[in-house]
Amino acid sequence: MKCMVVSEIDASAEEKVQFLQELHLFSSIVSASSAEQAIAKLKKYAYDIVVLDLGPTKEDNMNLLKRIRAEKIFVCVIMTSEENSLDYIAEAFSYGVSDYLLKPSTCKRFSEAAMRSVNKRECLLQYQTMTQEEIDHCIALNIHIAASVDKGKGICNETFNFVKSVVSKKSASFTAADIAEETKLSRITIRKYLERMSESGILDTELEYGEVGRPQKRYLYVEK
Repeated sequence: MKCMVVSEIDASAEEKVQFLQELHLFSSIVSASSAEQAIAKLKKYAYDIVVLDLGPTKEDNMNLLKRIRAEKIFVCVIMTSEENSLDYIAEAFSYGVSDYLLKPSTCKRFSEAAMRSVNKRECLLQYQTMTQEEIDHCIALNIHIAASVDKGKGICNETFNFVKSVVSKKSASFTAADIAEETKLSRITIRKYLERMSESGILDTELEYGEVGRPQKRYLYVEK
């Protein structure tokens, strides 16, 4: 997953980029200081999540949303703004915003927005065509959120224990995709926790080679 932070204030952009890096949800995070720069990067590179925080006028965010929609760019947008009027918020959602954060927002709420957007984006990218059940699943997708975070590794203690409780019941080997489907956490998040458990000796790993494509990593619960 790739993320772009759009803010005309360098300090604000740097703060958001640093916080998102600590969540370990994205393979890369870049910033853009204007709508023009953001559109240019979105058209040239494939970004998944946009954190939109333009100012100083409330029209700046909305104008960029309109341009993203006009260009038919498939991206999840987390919008942050001090504007709390119903008309403005409703208009933002009408242009496809996936989450709306009133400034100043808390770190917990910001991390929840990022994780939800990653989950929904990852869910949608799994399919070429979708059944009604799959559409409903992506719309209603929720995540297990824990407040206690080891920021050095982006590990939530409660989430770690939650995932461990799931894998401890597995008598056979499994993939990250198996656990993601069962827990409704994103595959990116699950891989992070499974790798931590592997490093800790809780899980063994092996590579499964198919006829085509990259080998698939499988995990086996071994801690007694």
